[in-house]
Amino acid sequence: MLRDAGELLGPAVAGILDVLPLAAADMATARLAQRYAAAIDDADNRAEALEKLGPKLLAALESLGATPAARAKLKEGKATGGGKPSGLQALREAHRA
Repeated sequence: MLRDAGELLGPAVAGILDVLPLAAADMATARLAQRYAAAIDDADNRAEALEKLGPKLLAALESLGATPAARAKLKEGKATGGGKPSGLQALREAHRA
């Protein structure tokens, strides 16, 4: 079934993954997020696919720092010195240096 490109999740996910500073260790999660988005886009029953896979896609994106909430947590941790950085945060900071 043809869909309006503006309704597709795949291109949106690909776009955010292209601009994130992902480490090699993030690639499996990034690929998983792409597959969830493609499965939702390709589903005959998109409402059912969103209900089933939407939370999984969101969790994958959050773990990559690709949601507003995840980015806020990262900024908050840096601004307050929030203790020991998470493994992902430490990798990102090392990648930026």
